[in-house]
Amino acid sequence: MKPHKNLVKTTRLREQARQILRDRTFDKTLIEFRRGDFTLDTLLEELHIYHAELLIQQEALRDSQEVNELALARFVRLYYDLPLPALLVSWEGVIKESNAAAADVLPLNRQLFILLAQPHHVPVLENAFRQARATGQSNCPEVFLQGAGGATLIADLMLLRLPESESKDPEFVCTIIDQTERIAREARYRQLTKIMSDVAYSCLDGRDGRFIIDWMTDSIETLTGYPLTEVLARGSWRFLIAPEDVAVFDARVMGIEPGETSTHELRLRHRDGSLRWIRATTECLLESAPAGTRRLYGGMVDITAHKQRETEIQRLALVVEQSPSIVLITDTRGVVEYVNERFCETTGYSRQDVCGSTMDLIKSDTTPATVHAEMWRTILGGETWRGEFQNRRQSGELYWEQALITPLRNEQGVISHFVKLAEDISEKKALSERLAYLSHYDPLTGLPNRTLMREQIDHALIQARLESHGLAVLSIDLDNLKFINDSLGHAAGDRLLREVALLLQTLLGENDRLGSFGGDKFVLLAGHLRRAQDSIALVERIQSALDSPIVFGDNRATISACIGIALYPEDAQTTSDLIGHADSALHIAKTEGRRLYRFYTPTLNREILEQFQLEQALRQAFERNELLLHYQPRVEIATGRILSLEALVRWNHPDWGLVSPTRFIPIAEATGLILQLGPLVLRLACRQIRQWRAAGVPTVPVAVNLSAGELYQEGLAQQIGSCVADFQLDPAELEFEITESAAMRSIDQAVAILSNLRDMGFALSIDDFGTGYASLSYLNRLPMQSIKIDQSFLAEIGNIERHRQSAAIVKAIVGLGATLDLHIIAEGVETQAQRHFLLEHGCQVAQGYLFARPLPADRIEPLLRAGYLPLDGADASG
Repeated sequence: MKPHKNLVKTTRLREQARQILRDRTFDKTLIEFRRGDFTLDTLLEELHIYHAELLIQQEALRDSQEVNELALARFVRLYYDLPLPALLVSWEGVIKESNAAAADVLPLNRQLFILLAQPHHVPVLENAFRQARATGQSNCPEVFLQGAGGATLIADLMLLRLPESESKDPEFVCTIIDQTERIAREARYRQLTKIMSDVAYSCLDGRDGRFIIDWMTDSIETLTGYPLTEVLARGSWRFLIAPEDVAVFDARVMGIEPGETSTHELRLRHRDGSLRWIRATTECLLESAPAGTRRLYGGMVDITAHKQRETEIQRLALVVEQSPSIVLITDTRGVVEYVNERFCETTGYSRQDVCGSTMDLIKSDTTPATVHAEMWRTILGGETWRGEFQNRRQSGELYWEQALITPLRNEQGVISHFVKLAEDISEKKALSERLAYLSHYDPLTGLPNRTLMREQIDHALIQARLESHGLAVLSIDLDNLKFINDSLGHAAGDRLLREVALLLQTLLGENDRLGSFGGDKFVLLAGHLRRAQDSIALVERIQSALDSPIVFGDNRATISACIGIALYPEDAQTTSDLIGHADSALHIAKTEGRRLYRFYTPTLNREILEQFQLEQALRQAFERNELLLHYQPRVEIATGRILSLEALVRWNHPDWGLVSPTRFIPIAEATGLILQLGPLVLRLACRQIRQWRAAGVPTVPVAVNLSAGELYQEGLAQQIGSCVADFQLDPAELEFEITESAAMRSIDQAVAILSNLRDMGFALSIDDFGTGYASLSYLNRLPMQSIKIDQSFLAEIGNIERHRQSAAIVKAIVGLGATLDLHIIAEGVETQAQRHFLLEHGCQVAQGYLFARPLPADRIEPLLRAGYLPLDGADASG
């Protein structure tokens, strides 16, 4: 017990000594000393011992402080030199210190820690700081911070609370790891994998034995059009496989065993419906955890472009092999390495015959050596050569070849081969020669054509000027060749033209030339005339020769010709003028009749010019509505009762006034405008009948003339029926007049057409009867109701010299009508004598100036309302 008491006493003394040192006063200790609790020596001894201990502790503290200061210096140096940005943040969130790395990347003019964040991430930092104050630390990944210079910094932040000290509040160290570049790299990678066509993926063996995709690159969308999320949701890309390749996919992509690798080409169906080719490479491995789990690693490479190129190459190979052109490939020495099938077909040589040989095999001696030399010089110089060869087939037959030879260069740009594309142009050559012949000669007669004939006349004119003599150009046109063509056929007409050409050539002198200008027209050049009258002798020889029957095939015929003559130097100085003037003279001869010849005179030009102007004006008349109808009554001769009207076309020109039908009707027939004029007359007549009916005017049938061109026009009856139906007329309200010559042009066809019109209910009459050459048998076949006596016969009634003959003809026509039960209409009645003659011989119906001239509709209307015309000899038209 005693040692324990001494220890307690000693401890208390030391505590008192410490208290004296701490309080710097002895008051309390003196009270205890007076009480006798301890002695002064004992207290002093303890003080000395404690002082010694204090000195030892002070020395230890001094050593510890040096160590701490060294550690602090090392920490501060590490803190400031650390490449990782770091901040010292107070408990209130104020940035107190920062290292150099933080100063480089952050705008440290912002004192509040949370304001380092971009505005939309300030709440993120607030939450992180709040968590660090509560738990001592917090992590904040991928925070968007304000970077130096206005840039955006994406960083991971860690906040750690420092140990607390007695003198101040806790502080925080914030470390900042810059993730901006990493995130950018990852974004670039994702974008790259999204747009690239190659796809990587992995699949894990599922519980049901099927592989399920657990990872795939974004590029699947570029390849297939399906987003990655959709493919992952399906668990497999089997749905993309074309049906034809599903079996291969199941067996060789998804069905391989561990340790196996497979590569196969498959077709995928893109989202837009198109097909894409891929090369799929797959490897199967066993995963270590969980043990025995199979995993597939695969890649898909888009080979669509490669496949397309491959297909294109195959197609090109087929094109070359099956090309209609000759294709041949040689090396630079001219040794053949390839020929296509067309070459073999053209030359007769097989590939075995040609490959390994030079082109001397088919070369002929007809192609000049200079051509081959120029060809080699060109292609060895790296340029393309174009030209023609005459080569020899295996049979020995020569043929023409048009060739294009092109040098081929290898990857180093060195010429390695030559390619020849060629075509057998033998037929083209023959055709070209034939065309050259046809360009100068008429194929039917073999005579020079217009082009060559003009050249010959040009040459003759030069000679005529040098030698001071005359010449003549004769334009010859056969009369009525169309009749031969229509009756015997065009082949017979062609045979006749050849015979005429041969006949005319027998009449030519040494300086004469004969040409064919197409159809039935010939041009003859009398190349040396001493006087103009010599041309008449030539014309008469031509007409005399044509007077004799011409045998052509099984037929023979007598044919005549009209001839126009132009003279040099009297009429023209140039080839064009001579031919033109001869044509003008021919035109006049043909209008005047048959077997005629006419010389050119200056007045002919004026006449032809007038006809041309008249034709152009007539064409415009249709557009300007200048054509109208006048109507001439047909009357009962005895009473004057109006029985019908004849519609007669008139032309009211704005400058010329009323143009005589005798001027413009022949032009319309010659130019084909009659086919426009006829339907126009019918429409105008139908419209007028309808207007009269609507106005309550008593109507009578209206007769409309049908020209020969219209009569034989296809679909005539349908066109007439359609027009009548459009105006809601009864066919009985119309009558059609056809000239005798028109009906006789093709009697069988005319009978068929007119019978069709008659069956439709239209009345029909023959106009100008007696002026043509109709036989009674033909007349009996035509479904006519009326015959019109031509006015030329009536004009002679009362003429002392010709009355008897004309009267006999008129009486015969009237008698014929009675016999055939046909109505007789006399036209052109102008005198009372003619009227009385007709009445006396049984003709009951007539029209003519004696009764009324052709009148416009507004002047005919009162006559229709009256129903009669006066018979006192006064013209009702006034």
